[in-house]
Amino acid sequence: MLPIFLLCGVLAVNGAPSNSAKATFSDAFVRKYFPTIFASTEAPNAANCLNKVFTNYELKQHIHVKCDETDGLDTCSGITFVSHDDKAIVMAFRGTYGKLQLLVESEEIMYRNKTAWYGGGNVAYYFAHAFNLIWNAGMKADVNELIHKYPGYEIWVGGHSLGGSLAALASNFLISNGLTTSSNLKMITFGEPRTGDKTFADTVDSLVPYSFRVIHKKDIVPHIPLNGMEGFHHHKAEIWYDNDMSTATYKECDSQESPFCSDSHLDYMIADHHHYYGMYMSYYGRRNCTGDPAN
Repeated sequence: MLPIFLLCGVLAVNGAPSNSAKATFSDAFVRKYFPTIFASTEAPNAANCLNKVFTNYELKQHIHVKCDETDGLDTCSGITFVSHDDKAIVMAFRGTYGKLQLLVESEEIMYRNKTAWYGGGNVAYYFAHAFNLIWNAGMKADVNELIHKYPGYEIWVGGHSLGGSLAALASNFLISNGLTTSSNLKMITFGEPRTGDKTFADTVDSLVPYSFRVIHKKDIVPHIPLNGMEGFHHHKAEIWYDNDMSTATYKECDSQESPFCSDSHLDYMIADHHHYYGMYMSYYGRRNCTGDPAN
């Protein structure tokens, strides 16, 4: 059994850990920023959420695109902003929106051919198509402008659920196309499903040393599709909270498909997918981050 890590890592000035060859996970860094960032992707007014954790920041835009074949009922979404206090350019992607999108997404992932992705490997066509739509609908212009304007800033990329897969694609895309470097990018995902094949997972591990897949207890989505089904395989590293995430008690499995973290459970729950670090991100975000974050 792997050891339990308690709030490990040396923090930099603003609470963000420095990138290195062997990245160190920081509960404090992730807990402070990312649940609220991901909630903001669900919000009618993202700034209402971002105001909770950022002071000196600049929101570029919140992009919404039709991303499947349900006559516009389902959309994919992403936001871009820059935090000057943290010297970070942030790209965040929204998770699956509703049961119908989940059904369409699952069917397309399982039964539609995968497509080649930047850096190497193949990924679910649904994810690749969604990222390309968001990127070309305004995120490309935002990111290029911010990188040019703030060349010394880090790039933070993240997302919950579907958004986690889009974040993995975005990270490989940015580095493979020379928009940033491996040492300058931090990727955090919550409840990310399996996104691509083994070669893609290897590429993520090679290009994105600061990459952490956070999983809450029995969250079912990281186990979809099943490991090896149609070639799907996780990248590393997994951070597993086998608890309610109220404390910095977690297990880190520094491998792609470890049997000692979330795969050690034989049963899974959708409820754990919605709650991370005490926040029901979709509902809280849809209320513009008002009321009780847990509900």
